[in-house]
Amino acid sequence: MYRIIFLLLVFPVLAQAQINQIGLNGQKQGLWQKKQANGSLLYEGHFKDGKPVGEWKRYHQGGQLKALMFYSGDTAQTQIFDIWRKKVAEGVFVNQKKEGLWKIFKENRVVADEEYKLGVKSGVSHKYYETGELMEEKQWLDNKEDGDYQVFYKNGQPYMQCKMKQGLRHGLFLVNFDSGAHETTGAYQNGLRHGEWKYYNKEGGLLYTLFYDNGQILNPAVRDSVDNLIMKQLEQNKGAIPDPEKYMEDPSEYMIKNKIRF
Repeated sequence: MYRIIFLLLVFPVLAQAQINQIGLNGQKQGLWQKKQANGSLLYEGHFKDGKPVGEWKRYHQGGQLKALMFYSGDTAQTQIFDIWRKKVAEGVFVNQKKEGLWKIFKENRVVADEEYKLGVKSGVSHKYYETGELMEEKQWLDNKEDGDYQVFYKNGQPYMQCKMKQGLRHGLFLVNFDSGAHETTGAYQNGLRHGEWKYYNKEGGLLYTLFYDNGQILNPAVRDSVDNLIMKQLEQNKGAIPDPEKYMEDPSEYMIKNKIRF
């Protein structure tokens, strides 16, 4: 009887002694855990000679699983979850920095993906419609948009195409109808409209032309006349149609709000 009581008292102490250990070489070894201020676990996993190995888990404040990681050398295959235990992202960490392709999820479907190098966004990113079709494709360099940027209709035709340079629009800019015909053609220079901008109807007829010099419009009378016409059209529709000009920085958001389903 006394032996049983002794074991019951000693066993928790022995078990606790196996956690958060420093080996003879001064490096972390075995199972490690850290708790939050509320007493619930923050993370738990194993070390070998000071490096994480195998399965690691991190937790939200409420105790729900936040991240599940599998370490192999300096690489950690990672899944990230929200407080409702739904996966929101998956990808790879190398030396604790994002590397390669990362996928973003919503309701168990991929809504976006992006590429990383040494922890910064570099490569190509994508956004997808709820039904899976490609909505947006963008090139990145060192966390800045750099290269081709395209937004697509659901039928695969490009809606908007432009060039980016260090986070600014620089070069050719096109907006197309879902048929593929041009709606707007122009160019940017270091983020400012520059040169000749032409606007067309669906039949390909030229509606009007605006001229810019480093963002400064050179024929404002034409623009004002067009703006007045657009305002009348919006008033007739009681604001039901979003103004595309307000979404120039995020055309994919315009497509979502306008519920384009071509």
